[in-house]
Amino acid sequence: MSPTVSSLLCLGLCLSQQITAPGGTLLRPSIRAVPSSVVPRGADAHLYCQGPQESRSFQLWKDEGFILQKNLSSGEAEFHLKIEDADEAGIYQCRYGQGPHWSEFSAPLQLVVTGFFSKPSLQGQPGTEVAIGDTVTLQCKEIVRSNIQNLTFFLLKTGVPTPLQSLEGKVANFVLPSVKAEDAGNYSCIYLEKGKKRASDHSDPLKLEVIEGDPGKRNAHPQREGSRIIVIVAVGCVSIFLFLLVFLCHRHIQRRSSHRDTPKRPSDSLGYPPPPCLTSLPPEETIYEEVSKGRPVETWASKSEDPQGVTYSQLNTAALNEGQRAPTSTAPGPSIYALLALH
Repeated sequence: MSPTVSSLLCLGLCLSQQITAPGGTLLRPSIRAVPSSVVPRGADAHLYCQGPQESRSFQLWKDEGFILQKNLSSGEAEFHLKIEDADEAGIYQCRYGQGPHWSEFSAPLQLVVTGFFSKPSLQGQPGTEVAIGDTVTLQCKEIVRSNIQNLTFFLLKTGVPTPLQSLEGKVANFVLPSVKAEDAGNYSCIYLEKGKKRASDHSDPLKLEVIEGDPGKRNAHPQREGSRIIVIVAVGCVSIFLFLLVFLCHRHIQRRSSHRDTPKRPSDSLGYPPPPCLTSLPPEETIYEEVSKGRPVETWASKSEDPQGVTYSQLNTAALNEGQRAPTSTAPGPSIYALLALH
């Protein structure tokens, strides 16, 4: 078939596909991407076109050009795309037909292919904790500066199939006014050159928390708790130190008192040996020596009374002989008495 004939057939097909029902009686279809319209290079994309149950045919268009048609009796058609490169990126639309009539096109869906540039950074201003009703700004910008002059940034949220916002410039400030509880979640961003199809990698995820009340007061609460814990620990340490100090002082006073109350012997303080112990008189016999007449020693039986006019002196010769030796536990020898005559 010649190129001219092919061109004419294609033109005729396109013209026939532009025919719509009179009076706009056919409802507008919808198109969505699963899991997202932002697809990494090398992944698969699934586009779904949904119309009424009476639909008989579905068509997929890209950048105002026809791609594929599916004939089926269903209210929805699935179009599977293999994303090999940035050529699959673009603006997709779909429509359905009933008999000879075709519906208007769905709203455009931009398919973005990522993985061609370094990831940007995403930061929350004034922070990532926002009270309900407040405003937060999510700033997306390049980490590594490129030579791209006109950038288009997209704000993404996990669980949402299409970008939330898009801005142009070197830095994008995405504003979320009057934050609601459902705005909480994980956000990221990407950028691409305006009018081009290749996009950067995703930024690191940013978790936005939406709370009730003033975030400043909530942030101050952990600080108060930390200060309270520090004070408790400090007081505990001081208490233990004071207890140990009082205990040591008490022990020191007890030791000094015990040393002061212990009696000291004279020999201990002056360095002399203890005095000899006096022994008791033997109960049975005592040996006397008459000093004045030099008579031999006589043995006297112990009596209850001494002879009249005689004085006795008891001499412990064992103690005298021992001198300064320490006393022993053995009993001393017999005591010797000298008889002194009184005239």
